[in-house]
Amino acid sequence: MARRKNQLFNLSFLDLITGALGAVIFLFVITPKGGSSASDVRQVAMYLDTSEMKIFGDLHDSLTSKQVGDTLFTVLVDYKNWPKPEKRKVAEKKIDFNQPKPKAVANKVPEKKKPVPPKKPVTTTPKEKVVIPPKKEPTPITAGPRETTVYKGDAPSVPCKVSFELNWASKDDNVDFFVCKGNNCVYGGRKRDRSIGQWDSGKSRNRLFGNDLRTNQEAIRQFDEIIPGEYLLYAQFKESKRNNQTVRLNGLIYTKGKGGEQRGESFVKTLPISKSRVLLGKVVLQSDGRYKFIKK
Repeated sequence: MARRKNQLFNLSFLDLITGALGAVIFLFVITPKGGSSASDVRQVAMYLDTSEMKIFGDLHDSLTSKQVGDTLFTVLVDYKNWPKPEKRKVAEKKIDFNQPKPKAVANKVPEKKKPVPPKKPVTTTPKEKVVIPPKKEPTPITAGPRETTVYKGDAPSVPCKVSFELNWASKDDNVDFFVCKGNNCVYGGRKRDRSIGQWDSGKSRNRLFGNDLRTNQEAIRQFDEIIPGEYLLYAQFKESKRNNQTVRLNGLIYTKGKGGEQRGESFVKTLPISKSRVLLGKVVLQSDGRYKFIKK
């Protein structure tokens, strides 16, 4: 059998050398650097937030290069208990023993009510019967002249002192309006009289062609002053292009005094077609604008 030669660097020697080197390197890694003890160097710090129930950590600069999943060798060097919340102190009531005790109130005995004597029945003498006289029925008021003080409607379209007006619905109905005083009258055929007024806004005649331009209103007005007296208002429904047998007339009596006081009233009258004029009413006019209207 051949003898083997003895070698200085065999497999056992290499295992020993590498194992010793690995132990030195491991000690070098776990030994804290900077000359301070392991208890003074903080590598990992943990915090617990009880309000949000979350855990926070603080790493040393040497561990900032680590990634999620790396294994760290942790050595516990020191720990402290988490501080407990302080209990609220309740203010204790101090009792002053020198203070006198309140006097006890004795139970009051309810007083007995005195019996109320029964009331004696009151005897009444029969009263005499009162005879009520029958009510008198009011006497009927007959319609008569009345005086209007304030006018609340629309004033005439033409400024004036006195205005007697009539209007109706359609221009196809031919109506004439007359205002008379004594034997004189003002109307479409006689448009002006000093003692009555001036005819206005009624039928007008075209001088060039001679035709009759009809409207649906007529008025007799006084412009300069109020002429007092008694006025009779007449109207005549002559004809109708629509063959109407009656026409509804809307009348207005208006005055304006020196102080600017406006008086007036409106009335309604229905007229049939006739060959004669019909009396609408009588107006008694004073110089200050007051008047009385007697409707027929």
